[in-house]
Amino acid sequence: MINKVKNFIEANKLNIDNRVVCAVSGGADSVALISILSRLGYKCILAHVNHHKRKESEEEERAMRELAKDLNVPFELLDYHFKGNGNFHDDSHNARYDFFREVADKYNTNIIATAHHEGDQIETILIKLMEGSNLYGYGGIALDNNDGKYRIIRPLLCVSKNEIYDFAKEEGLTYFEDSSNHEDLFLRNRLRHHVVPLLLDECPDLYDKALRYSLMMHEAFDYIREDSINYLNKHNHIIDISSFKNLRIALKKDIISLLLERFNIRRNTNIINDILELLENEDGNKELKLEGEYFLYKEYNQAYISKRNVTLPTAVVLEENDSVVYNNAYRFYFSKNLPVSGAKYIKLWYNQLIFPFVIRPRKNGDTITIDNGTKKVSRVMIDKKIPKNQRDILPIIVDGNGDIVWIYDILKSDSVYKQKSEGNIYLVCEVL
Repeated sequence: MINKVKNFIEANKLNIDNRVVCAVSGGADSVALISILSRLGYKCILAHVNHHKRKESEEEERAMRELAKDLNVPFELLDYHFKGNGNFHDDSHNARYDFFREVADKYNTNIIATAHHEGDQIETILIKLMEGSNLYGYGGIALDNNDGKYRIIRPLLCVSKNEIYDFAKEEGLTYFEDSSNHEDLFLRNRLRHHVVPLLLDECPDLYDKALRYSLMMHEAFDYIREDSINYLNKHNHIIDISSFKNLRIALKKDIISLLLERFNIRRNTNIINDILELLENEDGNKELKLEGEYFLYKEYNQAYISKRNVTLPTAVVLEENDSVVYNNAYRFYFSKNLPVSGAKYIKLWYNQLIFPFVIRPRKNGDTITIDNGTKKVSRVMIDKKIPKNQRDILPIIVDGNGDIVWIYDILKSDSVYKQKSEGNIYLVCEVL
């Protein structure tokens, strides 16, 4: 089995050329993982999480400490106590992987190894097919996840659970079994106990075929995902509906999936199809409730994800020598020098400034002076096609007389336009 894993690592270019953080729960799979990688000469770190959910947890922690000593590798522990808020499985999963990344940083490596095996792969593919997913999800467990900073590798995806048990027995390894793995309460367990054995009877080489299927799906995903990343980066996390409609359907779906991922929003086939239908519908402005506080907004030929604004930003007062931040997003200050950073600004006559200035959200009845009278700020925003959820947070700049001099990045008052050529001080706004 050791040679099988060695050949698998080399054939799939998993390239463990640094220290590797091994996620070791105490089960046969993860104990075999760190034992094999250590035997192959890799510099391992044993990273263990004590969830304190089972009476065996303390015994498992002691055994993993002993295993680290036997292998002569560092031992790192996350002493995890679930606070009772939210979903235990989701919260503990996030806590584990945050811990593994912290250990990787501590030992100056970017490689994390987990002990997923052939059986896990089959079960994951079946679950994704049943729940619905995107191209990546349908491919099951990836051999090598690389987010640009950390790599999560699965060197045991070439071996079965029975091979792992045989190896552990031959090597005399101490490991622990979670009794819940034998119960049929969870879908994964039911698939493992009842469905997968039937599939193996019909197709004895199912594991090999599932691995090839996974590789092909992830190769196709990687090809499409590069274009999705380029699209959303180019459009600043916004879907431009005109250009979006001309794309191929596979790319459209992955752009939607990537947008959801960037906001850490749950996604499946139904959610992606609902968004796709909304984007391709010729109706006017629409919104779609997503997970948590998020909405997808379709407005003025654009679609974007945002939380619905429930509280207005707090107004801030700006004096001559101040630098103030509005809504944690904009910095305002006065300067005698022309800004060179690409910041937005208006040019004013210093002798006519009346302090203090106030930066605030819009109010009902707000108007701004223009060359032929006044115009309601609400009408300006509609005419400029400002998305609804942005209208109540956009900075409105008011001088000491209470007159609106600037709707940030949209419209300057008539008095500001008259000072454009002869003004001698700049009111600057930098986006943070």
